[in-house]
Amino acid sequence: MKMLHCSHIVSGSRSRRLRSSTVALIGCAALLSACGDDGVIDPATLAPRGIVVLDGFIQPGLTLVPDSGTATQRIAFGAPNEFDGGSIEVRNDTVVAASSRGAGDLLYIASLQSGTVRRVQMPPQSNPARARMLTQSGGAALIGVPLRDSASVVLASLAPAGGTTLTKINDVGTCPVDVFQFGGDTWVVDANADCANDYRPIGAMRLIRVPSGGGARQVITLPALRGSSADVIVQGNVAYISAGGDADFSSFPFALITGGAITRVDLTSGTVLGTQPMPAGTYGASMKLGADGRLYVTMFEDLSSFTDRTVAYTLPGLTPTGTRVQGADWLQLRDGNNEETSCGSAVADALGRLHCIQNRTASATFLLVFAPDGSLVREVAAGQGGVDLRFR
Repeated sequence: MKMLHCSHIVSGSRSRRLRSSTVALIGCAALLSACGDDGVIDPATLAPRGIVVLDGFIQPGLTLVPDSGTATQRIAFGAPNEFDGGSIEVRNDTVVAASSRGAGDLLYIASLQSGTVRRVQMPPQSNPARARMLTQSGGAALIGVPLRDSASVVLASLAPAGGTTLTKINDVGTCPVDVFQFGGDTWVVDANADCANDYRPIGAMRLIRVPSGGGARQVITLPALRGSSADVIVQGNVAYISAGGDADFSSFPFALITGGAITRVDLTSGTVLGTQPMPAGTYGASMKLGADGRLYVTMFEDLSSFTDRTVAYTLPGLTPTGTRVQGADWLQLRDGNNEETSCGSAVADALGRLHCIQNRTASATFLLVFAPDGSLVREVAAGQGGVDLRFR
């Protein structure tokens, strides 16, 4: 089997389901895992550029949308009960994603060059969160996968000659949900939530630094962040960490307890620089860095209509920007009839054009592209059950 090479760093389960290195720092022995090619691609030659849409349910897999035209291509992940992830990461024509304990505790590694998919078994009932591509010396690819139900992070090493080795870092919080590298160290975001049961927050989120050379770990409390998932974007020596908040879904009407927020952390000094709360009454804070240098955060406007909204923030100050709805922070988006519309998982290209996905009847997914003034300039069918998108 041709091995895939991953590089660079950063950026759980889908929040919209609502309930649903050195040996010195390693806590247990390496495990070996089998892998296989399970993907299907139509046709054999893949488009070199465009947008990658993650179809998270019904027909799990990737829909590849080129920069122009309506023809799309698809890479299948497998049966619906084998995947329930809500996010992907794309680096150098490699895509990684993970499914939770309810869908087999699997890591997915897809090649956008060959259209193949490798499925790597994580420890059973470990409940993987978001998969991240990290770096490793010695010519091997490295993927970090937080395991929410075992308070650990798996480092999946993909050797150029073949084979996958899994190594665990133990005792990283209560519910680790994200991982990245900075300064040669491994950093883990701990949701500090009861992810093995109802995903309700126990307390404030924490950022844990695991030194590459061993020694004491550093724990940074993030007082304003609550939730069961997180997004991290690192710019320079600053980490932007977002959390969606806490809500009670046990009865209707649903009750918002704590809204989402973004906290900035100086990774050099280990200090919290400040926090930007999401607009009042909103729930969620799914975050992406646009090619235009802005931060794009998607959330629900409220817990009754669950209308998708996107706020564009300038960096580093996190000031709302763009053409916004009057009296609100979120972007004003208009369809082909010049009527207000909404979409999720949004991010802008270098020209400031917002790309996002919208699920319609029977969960048919469409890629929507808006000009900087919020007018619709492109609409393309993009699979079924879309939950995330990235630029390729």
